[in-house]
Amino acid sequence: MDTKINERLQLLRRQMKSRGFDAYVIHHSDPHISEYIPDYWKVREWASGFSGSAGTLVLTEKKAALWTDSRYFLQAEQQLAGTGIELCKQGLPDTPDIPGWIKLNLEAGSTVGCNGGIISVSAARYLSKSLEQLGFKCSFDDDIASTVWLDRPPLPTAKAYIHAAEFAGISAGDKLESIRRNLLNINATACLMCSPDEVCWTLNLRGSDIQFNPVVLCYAYVDLERAILFVDGRKLDDEISNFLTSAGVSIMGYEQVGNFISNISRHTVLVVDSDKTNYKLYNQIPQTVKIVERIGIVTEIKAKKQKPEVEGIHQAMVQDGVALVNFFYWLEEVLGRERLTELTVAKKLLDFRSKQQHFVSESFETIAGYRDHGAIVHYSATPESDYTIEQDGFLLIDSGGQYLNGTTDITRTVHLGKPNADEMKHYTLVLKGMISLAKARFPFGTRGSQLDTLAKMALWSNHLTYGHGTGHGVGYFLNVHEGPQQIRPENHLPIEPGMVMSDEPGIYISGCYGIRIENLILCTDDISNDFGRFLTFETLTLCPIDTKPIAVSMLSDDERDWLNHYHATVYEKLSPYLDEEHKTWLKKKTLPL
Repeated sequence: MDTKINERLQLLRRQMKSRGFDAYVIHHSDPHISEYIPDYWKVREWASGFSGSAGTLVLTEKKAALWTDSRYFLQAEQQLAGTGIELCKQGLPDTPDIPGWIKLNLEAGSTVGCNGGIISVSAARYLSKSLEQLGFKCSFDDDIASTVWLDRPPLPTAKAYIHAAEFAGISAGDKLESIRRNLLNINATACLMCSPDEVCWTLNLRGSDIQFNPVVLCYAYVDLERAILFVDGRKLDDEISNFLTSAGVSIMGYEQVGNFISNISRHTVLVVDSDKTNYKLYNQIPQTVKIVERIGIVTEIKAKKQKPEVEGIHQAMVQDGVALVNFFYWLEEVLGRERLTELTVAKKLLDFRSKQQHFVSESFETIAGYRDHGAIVHYSATPESDYTIEQDGFLLIDSGGQYLNGTTDITRTVHLGKPNADEMKHYTLVLKGMISLAKARFPFGTRGSQLDTLAKMALWSNHLTYGHGTGHGVGYFLNVHEGPQQIRPENHLPIEPGMVMSDEPGIYISGCYGIRIENLILCTDDISNDFGRFLTFETLTLCPIDTKPIAVSMLSDDERDWLNHYHATVYEKLSPYLDEEHKTWLKKKTLPL
């Protein structure tokens, strides 16, 4: 038994009992319903030891269980070992959902607690309705960890900064006017923004409150006449205050948002995103206010990148591509000569990126998975798990950078020895899926769920598949995961011009290796004809794809032509920024098949 985790669970159970809860649900979230969260809100990680970015812990007096998705099954098994916490694998037929598990472990009439300040409105409604149908009561109380997590990290206080006009491309004033036009179009008078990425994009602000995501913890309220930013004033200097004032933005304290919302005019028609607004704040909206629940206006606007943003992203891809060429050249040079590990190669990749113009930070923690670690979809190397990398097997590297002119996300899987027949087959099937999506042409209105099939068909034809999404939206020097666009079975929103997404099919052979190939793609107009408006994708990422593990005979002529054209583009775009040695290496890596 892990005594440290056991002690923490017992402290939480005592708090549960004192508040009359028979069970307590701990989400991995914050008041902004962020994917990546500041350390202050990592209650689930503190209580369970599981550090994945997705997962929910449920406690009863005698039992504990944690739900997470397929990306984290192996990681969760390792981190929960010895804690007594049951792992519930989401998506598997025999796994009960949280209400179902509670029913199995509690008597009807019991009370289930949850922190309403870190659960979205939609999730709170689902949880409450599901539990009530099973005969349980649900209470959305405050954070029960606040009195027992004695060494809890403080809230972040880093300074905000202005995203300069040369990079932002569009002024805050113009963005506010666009929001107001959209409000009028849907007969609304105001919107509440709870996602920091929405607020930071609108006001051309950036910060470092959340690791890897250059945002400031804040809220904003915009109506037809006013714009108010709710933020910790210590994060703003005079330059930012003047900048915001000139854009017509007032400033109020971060903690004042609830009081402000509770006093807005009863004539307000307020747009609220129920997936991005926490339940506690939502319940402070006066009942007389008409609420329009929909995807956030800013989420919709910024999902479709505008011309200055697309230009910036193209520049960022060149910078990132140069760093990646330098890295993979270095990897080949030192492999077998120096001791390399998963941690050292991740650090070296960061070193190469940090030398690029406009680089700010990584866009997420680099995943460097050697051999069977590559089969752990969101593997994170530690000093204890760190593999030595040898001259054999697959090395999967999923990484990205935050640049002032764009956000990048790329996965390359390289073989460090001589691939066998199974490795070549699996690698080529993944490549075929990536190419199939990249070169797709489809009618306007086609949904992410439909396009998902293209990336999986080659794998499905061989009775293989993967459990993660094929594509996620990417922000503009903002979060590496943004919506509403996604390419996955559950997402039924149309993919539209200007949307930037990942294209990342994979295959994971537990105990052996993982293979994923990922580029970012931009949806663009193709042609319009008698059959309607057709769209396609432009591949943005610039980095050679390892051709050693390709079973060339498995590629169609169109697939081979696509790869050859892609590699020619990579060489054309990157070679002007390389010295002769690296240029020669890149030429070899991009030779046509």
